[in-house]
Amino acid sequence: MDTEVSFPDGDAIIIASNVLFRVHKRVLAHHCPVLAANLDTSAESMGGLPVVRVTDTPHDIREFLRVAYGSSPPTRAPLAPFSVLAAWLRVGIKYKMQVLVDHAYVNLQSLFPATLSEWDERDGPESSHDFKDENAIEALNLFQQTGQFGMLQVAIYRCCQLDPDVVRNGTTRADGTPERLSRKNVEVIARAKERLKEYGARMIEESRERFKRSEYCSYWQFRSYYKFCSCQDVIKDLRDTKAHGREAWREGDPLDSRFLQYIDRSEDSRDYELRQDFACYMGACSNCMDEVRSEVGEMRARVWNELPAIVGVADVIDDWVCDN
Repeated sequence: MDTEVSFPDGDAIIIASNVLFRVHKRVLAHHCPVLAANLDTSAESMGGLPVVRVTDTPHDIREFLRVAYGSSPPTRAPLAPFSVLAAWLRVGIKYKMQVLVDHAYVNLQSLFPATLSEWDERDGPESSHDFKDENAIEALNLFQQTGQFGMLQVAIYRCCQLDPDVVRNGTTRADGTPERLSRKNVEVIARAKERLKEYGARMIEESRERFKRSEYCSYWQFRSYYKFCSCQDVIKDLRDTKAHGREAWREGDPLDSRFLQYIDRSEDSRDYELRQDFACYMGACSNCMDEVRSEVGEMRARVWNELPAIVGVADVIDDWVCDN
């Protein structure tokens, strides 16, 4: 008997694996008519109570019952762990509980977003939902099994960032249930990873050509006094560096945003009017850095816009949001 969501006065029993949940039919009828109907037609009983056996994990049934009995209302979804959202989506779709599906879907979208700007801001949702990198495997299986194709491409992208051994051998859910990818999915991820490496290498090559001093460079006026323009040195470093996130591009993570942060650190946002104020500063002006940011933004946007094709799911994505 489950020790968390079972009631001694319950008038029905749900069995998931070897775990019994003693519940009330009226509660099931209100929240999950499908399960309630299964109880009504069940030929099995235990202690005079109707029994329904389900193929769901005890964890998934437990999380549904917590919602049904009010201890874990769907409104807490913004703070619910990924494991709970995944359980809601699985049982919600299987048993036609649309409210549960809607709350799960909206919050899973914050982890597998449809826009590049949301992707860059995913740290907050990852923390709120206790999302771990390896959860991408469970997510990919979940989205395929439940037909949530709009989040497939980001789930595959996340899987591409995992250690190859994890991709091949799988992981476990929060309740210990093994979670493995099909051989086909492992192959999809391997191909996508190679394409992403190609895109990353292309971005590095293009940046060497496209990063240039702005024609509106604020510091160009000082070059006659100091024989240099700091923007030129900074841009040369940005073109040539192999670190600060660009190594991630090369390894198959062209959406890594650390290079943008490095650009921010390379900028001097002050406007110098006196050459003696400028003499010792080696940062780049905001005009030059804005143009470099724009170049990086265009390259990252191209990857994002082509992501469904890169990871091999363009045929099932109808409403992918392109980034301008």
